[in-house]
Amino acid sequence: MSHKTTLKILLILSLISAVGSFISYFMMATMMPFLQNYYATHPGILPSQMLAVWERMLEIPRPYYAAAALLYVLEAVGCILMWKLHRSGFHSYALSQLLLLLLPMLFLGKGFVGLGDIMMTLLFLFIYYMLLKSLGVFGAREEDSSGTEDPEV
Repeated sequence: MSHKTTLKILLILSLISAVGSFISYFMMATMMPFLQNYYATHPGILPSQMLAVWERMLEIPRPYYAAAALLYVLEAVGCILMWKLHRSGFHSYALSQLLLLLLPMLFLGKGFVGLGDIMMTLLFLFIYYMLLKSLGVFGAREEDSSGTEDPEV
């Protein structure tokens, strides 16, 4: 399988994940007041197994969900730009991933970032970087916009 094919497969999977996560976090950000009100007025609606999970989800500040949704948009934009072999796509993707790692620490505390999340983020950043490098995106110094190279000093 060629590097370009591998890149496209990984980008499709990342894009699906980003869009799905955006929808999920966007819905939580927009529906939070309704969910909190509904839960408060219907306390016995949830099975006991789900009660602790829902109580914890409803305690998370609404801006957390909104910020995560925006970061997943940035991730999707990064995937699209990487598909077009733009270096800025990798930077957008990397920035979104690193901020998504920091977001739980900012809103929820230090204990909410898992080692697995960190490892997967670093793994995907490394894989995307190596694939883009093999395709010449991170090659030697590029020519400036006028089409001429800088004179050697």
